[in-house]
Amino acid sequence: MSSAKTLSNSLPADPLMLRAIRNESVERPPVWIMRQAGRYLSEYRELKEKHGFLGLCSSPELAVEVSMQPVRYLDVDAAIIFSDILIPMSCLGIEVAFDPGPKIANPLRSTADINQLRQTAPLSRVSYVFDAIKLLKTELDRYCEEREPKAVIGFAGAPWTLACYILDQGPYKHFQYTQVLAQESRAAVLRLLDTISEIIAEYVLLQVQSGAQIIQLFDTWAGNLNREDFEIFALPYLQKLTRVIQDTHTPCIIYLNSSHHLLESLRQSGANCISIDWKTPLSEARARLGDNIVLQGNLDPTHLFREKHLIEEETSRMLGSTTPFQSYIANLGHGILVNTPRENALAFVNSVKSFGNSKI
Repeated sequence: MSSAKTLSNSLPADPLMLRAIRNESVERPPVWIMRQAGRYLSEYRELKEKHGFLGLCSSPELAVEVSMQPVRYLDVDAAIIFSDILIPMSCLGIEVAFDPGPKIANPLRSTADINQLRQTAPLSRVSYVFDAIKLLKTELDRYCEEREPKAVIGFAGAPWTLACYILDQGPYKHFQYTQVLAQESRAAVLRLLDTISEIIAEYVLLQVQSGAQIIQLFDTWAGNLNREDFEIFALPYLQKLTRVIQDTHTPCIIYLNSSHHLLESLRQSGANCISIDWKTPLSEARARLGDNIVLQGNLDPTHLFREKHLIEEETSRMLGSTTPFQSYIANLGHGILVNTPRENALAFVNSVKSFGNSKI
């Protein structure tokens, strides 16, 4: 028997991250980084300069190349498909550009606009996302033939956060216009959320069918809501999507920024894992969410601008605040920042792996 075959037979059948999110015993915490496929890597910036952001998203081959870049450099435990949460909104007739952030050419400006919103194209319009996931699964499996297997993560925006982007923002900042409209025209906003949730439910199902092994839902801006409004405008739609995802036996992660005041509500979301921002200690999140929900997070992204020994200290402090490892996935408390030194991202990943090994 060849040495390669022997090595292959000695590796676990399921990726570490899948085992952790199922609350199984693991040898160390899995680690990946939100927004790991992208802007802090020079090779990504070169591709984006040549092809443009939407050009990268719409080419399965380029999206897979960008998705694999952090896997090759950081040796993280999962690859997340390179895309954007607004991509499926084109099927609702929403015109999106990036300059560099998202720009909506035809935002909804009134309840009349909401009432007229319809799905104008099938999700086959964005079939490049599903083709990219299929190609990524194949490429990742090939890459891991003699390595530990790694998980494929798909993702989608949650209805409230997507509504924040496609509604006219007027003079407001931080998406307050959406909150104002929700109070003034509740029925219309709920109709909008229903419409978005229908297309996102199909979108995540197609991702799973294409090979995504985990789905992360980003409801980033739901953290702006108070608890009462969150349970009206965000939580029911998160619950709907987690049911759709879990009916396929696929685990689900939910991320909100500034979720400290909403943890008890998030416990009712049905998600397998809650991703915690850096403003809430993991020990507190564990106490409030219970032991059955896996935690993800939550290093402050700005710590990756510090000296490497300080990154190692902060990472060890974070990891030491939550046990057991089978209920935990290491990550940042938000996406990696644009100018983060790539070697510091590597120092973070290696610190997680070293800490885990030291506890075996």
